Amino acid sequence: MVEQLGGIDAAFVGLETPTGHLQGVGVVVLDADAPHLGLDELVALVERRLPDLHLLRRRLVTVPGGLDRPYWVEVHPDVADHIRRHQLPSPGDPTDFERFCAEVASTKLDPTRPMWEFVLVDGLASGAQALVIKIHHALCDGIGSLALVAQLFDMSPDPEPPADDAPARVEPEESPSAAWLLANATWHALERPFHAVSTLIDLVGSARRLRSVIDAVEGQVLAAPLATPRLPLDGPVSAQRAVAFRELPLDRVKAVAHASGTHVNDVVLAVLAGALRSWLRTQDVEPDQALVAAVPVSTRTPEELLVPGNHVSACFVHLPVHIADPAERLAVTAGVADRAKAIESAVGPGVLERVTGLVFPALLSGPARAYQQAGLAARHAAPVNLVVSNVAGPPFDLYLAGRPAATFYALGPIFDGVTLNITVISFRGVLGFAYLTCPERLPDLAALADAERTSFDELAAAFGV
Repeated sequence: MVEQLGGIDAAFVGLETPTGHLQGVGVVVLDADAPHLGLDELVALVERRLPDLHLLRRRLVTVPGGLDRPYWVEVHPDVADHIRRHQLPSPGDPTDFERFCAEVASTKLDPTRPMWEFVLVDGLASGAQALVIKIHHALCDGIGSLALVAQLFDMSPDPEPPADDAPARVEPEESPSAAWLLANATWHALERPFHAVSTLIDLVGSARRLRSVIDAVEGQVLAAPLATPRLPLDGPVSAQRAVAFRELPLDRVKAVAHASGTHVNDVVLAVLAGALRSWLRTQDVEPDQALVAAVPVSTRTPEELLVPGNHVSACFVHLPVHIADPAERLAVTAGVADRAKAIESAVGPGVLERVTGLVFPALLSGPARAYQQAGLAARHAAPVNLVVSNVAGPPFDLYLAGRPAATFYALGPIFDGVTLNITVISFRGVLGFAYLTCPERLPDLAALADAERTSFDELAAAFGV
């Protein structure tokens, strides 16, 4: 059945520019002791499970003139055309794998076909293989991409053998005609004023709840977009990306959270604040105010875990890079995070979806490209200094054709004005930190990533962990 994109999903299509690739990249490193997976074996596995992998069967159909949100149509993709193999240079070096993942993130997905790509990577430093999954953000959010991984992988090293018969073919849908698309766009335009009134009523309710939260924290500074300090990494981005992967042991992070009376997410934010403080000082910047980070928040219910699309909100938190003492930095971080959650809760789920659903895609794509081409991101304060996502990975072991998954990483998008994205995923007792930036804006990403471990060790020592 032809399905129209939601407001947030359509925004990820409309706001994409030649340098702002709004796509996500997931990385699953397989156990180094497992036998290597063959390309034909992976293709056959995806083909076999394609009937259940709805995200991989969707192709975008845009409305003429951008007069309405695009649609998804069901297709049966040529799986082999979306999956390839890559051999890293020998001997393996961790930076070679990071550079390759940066190359994957630097290329834009083709919107005329299903917007996903798998790369089976050989030659990691440990001798392991990795599966790199690139998928457009219009198809799913972070939780949705983890659900895709869970459908592709097994929870047992000995899954049921495939049936002898050929995999079921998904019957492709006929693409809607231009006349049908324009007729629906006209009807939706007539409905839009009524949706606008309903959305306005929701916004008034959100504003009232928000006012009560703000009154409760009177006198305390709240994080907000555009209220950001200028940083060396601010400005427009090119199409090129740089990537760094790092890890922290989850049990030690939990121990710090327990000793300090905070949460794991608070510790993660405080660690990143310490790392950013150290990096800024290497750039001859003495931090004198907190940074503003956007933190995506899932609005999915348990019943919506496998539902395609984006079901997210966001809260804005301060990262106190101006505070030298690690224990004080954590205490402040925990306080501002609690206030940010209260504000996000007051706004309520679904508001962002309703607001974006009122906007014509043509009103997004044209200004977004003009903004990018004019380099306007260099002329004003950044909307936020960075994006930080903390996602709980699967709480159980996963296997790809019998091979155990060892580590998860995820890379979110960057764009003009927001040039650093850090995503953290927990899996098998490890927090995997993935940093993505534009090398023109932040040429020494490895130095920032290396500062993460030093920041955590200082914080752990402060609480005797």
